[in-house]
Amino acid sequence: MPASLLELKRKIASVKQTGKITEAMRMVSASKLNQTENRDKGYTVYNDHVRQTISRLISSQVVDSLRDKDISIDKNNVAKIDYTDVFGLGITADMIQPRKHIKTTGFLVVTGDRGLVGSYNSSVIKNMMSIFEDERAQGHEIKVLAVGSVGAQFFKKNNINVVYEKDGVSDVPTFDEALPIVSTAIKMFLNGVYDQLYVCYTHHVNSLSSAFRVEKMLPIVDLDIGVKEAEAHKELEYDIEPDVNSVLMKLLPQYARSTIYGAILDAKTAEHASSMTAMQSATDNANDLVSNLTTKLNRARQAQITTEITEIISGANALE
Repeated sequence: MPASLLELKRKIASVKQTGKITEAMRMVSASKLNQTENRDKGYTVYNDHVRQTISRLISSQVVDSLRDKDISIDKNNVAKIDYTDVFGLGITADMIQPRKHIKTTGFLVVTGDRGLVGSYNSSVIKNMMSIFEDERAQGHEIKVLAVGSVGAQFFKKNNINVVYEKDGVSDVPTFDEALPIVSTAIKMFLNGVYDQLYVCYTHHVNSLSSAFRVEKMLPIVDLDIGVKEAEAHKELEYDIEPDVNSVLMKLLPQYARSTIYGAILDAKTAEHASSMTAMQSATDNANDLVSNLTTKLNRARQAQITTEITEIISGANALE
C-alpha cells in the first residue's frame, strides 16, 4: 500500500479517537451541567427568602427610627438614612452603609482552572480589563480576589494586585467549600482592605448562551428597604430574640456568603455549558474531518486501482 494511503488511514484513526474523547468530555460536562443547574435553582429560592427577611427587618428598624425622631416617612428619607444612627457602630451598619470616600475597589473574579471551555475564560478577562481601566480613571486602587487559576495567573502576569487566590474549586461546588472564600472577602471588607466589593462572573442563561455580570456585593445595597417592607414585616409578626440588631449581625454575613456562593455556583454552571458546547463543536468538526479524509482515501484507492488496471492492460497489449 502506498505511503499516502497509509498516512490517510492513520489520520482517520487518529481523528476518530479524538472525536471519541471530545464526545466523552461533552457527556461529562452535560452531566455536571445538570447537577449545577438543579442546585443553582434551589439555592436561588433560599437566597431570595433571606434577602426578603433582611429587607423587612432593616425596613422595620429604619421606619421606627424615623418615627421616633418625628421625621416624615417617605422614599427620600428612607434612602438617605444613616444606618449608624439606627444600629450604632458595628457589623450591621458596616455591611449596609456605603462608605463616603472610595479609595480602593475590590473585585472577586470567578474564572475556571482549565481550558477547553470555549470563550468562557477569555470573555471574563476581557471584560475585567475594561472595568479596571474605568476604575483607574476614577482614581481607585484595584485589588482582586481571584477564584480560578486562569484568572489569577493572568492578573499576576499583568501586574494587577491579587490579594487572594483560590483554585481547585470542584465542578459542583458545595457551600462548605466556598465558605473560606466568602469569609475572607467579608473580613477584608470589614478590615478596610477595600471600600467596596464587586463579584464578577459569567451568568448562565441557558445551554447555548451566557452573560457577563458585575454585582456589588459589599456594602450590601441590593435590598428592598422602605415602608412597604416594614408593613409586610409587621403583618408577618416575627418573634425576634434577642433583638433585630443581633439577628441582623448573623443574617447579613450569611446573606453575603450565600450571594457569593450563588455567584460561584452560577459561574460553574456557565462553565459546564460552555465546555459542553465547545466539546460538541469539536466532535462535529472531528466527524466532518473524518468524512473528508475518507473521501480522499476512497479517491486515492480508486486512482491506485485505475493505475494498476491500466498497467495490466498496457502489459497485455505489449505481449501481443
